[in-house]
Amino acid sequence: MRFPVWMQALLMLLVAAVVVLGVTSVVDGYEDWIVLGGIVAAVVGVMIAVNRRQYPTRKRTFTKDSDSKW
Repeated sequence: MRFPVWMQALLMLLVAAVVVLGVTSVVDGYEDWIVLGGIVAAVVGVMIAVNRRQYPTRKRTFTKDSDSKW
């Protein structure tokens, strides 16, 4: 089941608002902000690693001719 883009954006804004409110109520000092920054950096790094395209999306064309060694 796929949601429309506007519904996905609304859901992400709602989740972000809940996370911001939760974090600001728990964080006491700069040490907590440093740990939170490390967690966010790790999550972003995992997102980039998982979403990285390894293979081209366009189809490859194969040609065979008499000069080809393959």
